Amino acid sequence: MNESQLRTFLTVAEYKSYSKAAINLNVTQPTITSRIKALEEILKCDLFKRTGHEISLTKEGELFLDYAENILIYMDHSKEVSNMVKNPSIKVGFSPGFSYSFITEVLKTIQPKWKIDIQIIEGYDSVSLNEGALSGDFDLIFTREMLSNNPDITSEYLFDNNLVCIMPSNHSLCEKETLCVKDLKEETIISYKRNTKLWNLIDRKLIGAKNITRIDVSNNEMLSKAVANDVGIGITPELAIDKNYATELTVRYITEIATIPNKVYVQYRENSHMKSIAKQIIYTIINHKYSEAE
Repeated sequence: MNESQLRTFLTVAEYKSYSKAAINLNVTQPTITSRIKALEEILKCDLFKRTGHEISLTKEGELFLDYAENILIYMDHSKEVSNMVKNPSIKVGFSPGFSYSFITEVLKTIQPKWKIDIQIIEGYDSVSLNEGALSGDFDLIFTREMLSNNPDITSEYLFDNNLVCIMPSNHSLCEKETLCVKDLKEETIISYKRNTKLWNLIDRKLIGAKNITRIDVSNNEMLSKAVANDVGIGITPELAIDKNYATELTVRYITEIATIPNKVYVQYRENSHMKSIAKQIIYTIINHKYSEAE
């Protein structure tokens, strides 16, 4: 069983045609037929069946589909092993619940210690990051949704990234130590990526706030800046608050919204090289998070 056979099988399964698969892979149709036949001989079963002019997967073919996809992912990862040893590199995905200032401070701590190339990517939400981890697009991700029942991915709970309300330090609501949703009446609420799963949960809690107006901005830094400039008040995870505006902002809990779970999970593909680097980054982030809280 080799890479070309597996890619051919997946391409035929996608296009349901030997001729279309041949065009896509830039080979002849007899080559496609030969590769599928060789794969079927190895597996000792038929992978495709014909019904008239149509081609479809057999039951065995449907079962083999996931195996073929995963085998190719492992093959692609294995090709990078020698480069990773010579020039360690890692792609790290963060959910939107982390400010750029927080990530930058973490990088300052990591980079001098370990000579590794790090690519930081902000995912649209936790769901898209998890999909990226499964497909191999990320080596390490920090999300609020844990991947379950996947033996190839290690998932660990790190800490809670509590949802808070931030407001200008001179705002009248700063006089209250704890807020409730009704206190937000007639306020302008600033959000970031309001169409995500997390904000759907927040919106359900905000139903009791009367006559509020909304502003949705493009990133957490803009949210902090807008609040600091008295545009409105924001609802955001604690670690998403831009530290550059810390002296201009006041943070308060909103009783109903504080109950929404917003846990941080770290997840990475299980292999010895990745595990070593992942642990170093995890410890750095945990230490940085709690040192800021002191």
